[in-house]
Formats: sequence, structure tokens, C-alpha cells
Amino acid sequence: MPWWAVISAILATIFLLGGLVLATARQSASYNSVRDTISYLGGVGATDRWIMVIGLIGMGSCYILVGIGLRPAFIMGRVALVIGGTLSLASAFFPQPAVGNSAIHGVLAGAGFVALAVWPAFAFRMEPEAPWSLRPTASLAATGVMIALLFWFATELFNRGDQIGLTERFLAAAESLWPVIVVINARQIKPAFAEVVPDKPG
Repeated sequence: MPWWAVISAILATIFLLGGLVLATARQSASYNSVRDTISYLGGVGATDRWIMVIGLIGMGSCYILVGIGLRPAFIMGRVALVIGGTLSLASAFFPQPAVGNSAIHGVLAGAGFVALAVWPAFAFRMEPEAPWSLRPTASLAATGVMIALLFWFATELFNRGDQIGLTERFLAAAESLWPVIVVINARQIKPAFAEVVPDKPG
């Protein structure tokens, strides 16, 4: 588990949460974090949209590095994490318009949320020496929690509820924190496991 992957996971969370806090502070009083989406903060109509754009680009880039560096995980989970990072990064270049919605942004952001929610389910290992965060129970539980949050967010979004922003923030926070837990835990595995573990679940 290379040190730069650990740093990248931590930076991804900082880019996301830092971007959210700073970008939200720059908006007018009409912006409501409980109701309004993260995408608005990087959209054409936002004040100082560059803050959230940098946050999304930084976060996505870091997830790509984490996926590359997370060697103890099964390869399919790493690929899913890289895809999630790539989609998150790409969504920053297709912002929401000042009026209406961007279908491309919606597809990229939505697919990115899905990839970042399911990657643990494809990353787990069966070896006894595997870190606890990459064991089936922890990995599937993490994906289960994030899928539940994703469903909650999707329900609010499609029903035009008044908690769209809140549910999206819960989902984004969970998806950004789990990679940090995994890389820190994986950093502590036995060197012998890291050297001989094959890229297959069993």
C-alpha cells in the first residue's frame, strides 16, 4: 500500500468537503444546503463556481490514484474506484446551466455516485491475512450503506423533495470517508500478504 495512495485518499476528502464549505459560503442567502445540490455550486449560475470545480477535479483525480495504489484490493474494485474518480472529474467539465439541467452532467455525476458506492463490493479478498476493511463483511456492509444513501438521494431527486442537498451530502461524505478507512487499514497489512496476494477473490 504506497504512501501516496493514502495521501490521495485523505486529499480526496479534503477537496470534497473543503470545496463544499468554501463554495457554499460564497453563495447568496437563496442557496439552501438542505434543498440544493452540490452540482449547483459548480454550475454556471453559481458564485465563484471555480471553487467547486477545483474540488471535483481534485477529488476525482485523487480517487484515480487511490484505485491505482490500492494493491491489496481485488482488481475489479480498483477499476470501479478509478471509473468513479474519472466520472466525478469529468462532471466538473460539463456544469449545470444557469437555467435548467445538463443531461450530460446528470449522467456523469449519477454514474460516478454509483461507481463510488459499489466499488467495495468488488474489492474484497477472502484470504485470512487480508485487512478487515477488505474482508467480505466490511466491504459488503459499506456498499450496502452507500447504496441505501444513494437510494435515499435518488428518491428525493426524482420526487423533487426538499432534502435533495442533504441526502446528496450524506452520500458524498460516506463515499469519501470509506476509501480513507480502507487505505489506512490496508497500509497496516503484513508485507508477505502484499507480495503474494493474487488478483482474484479466493
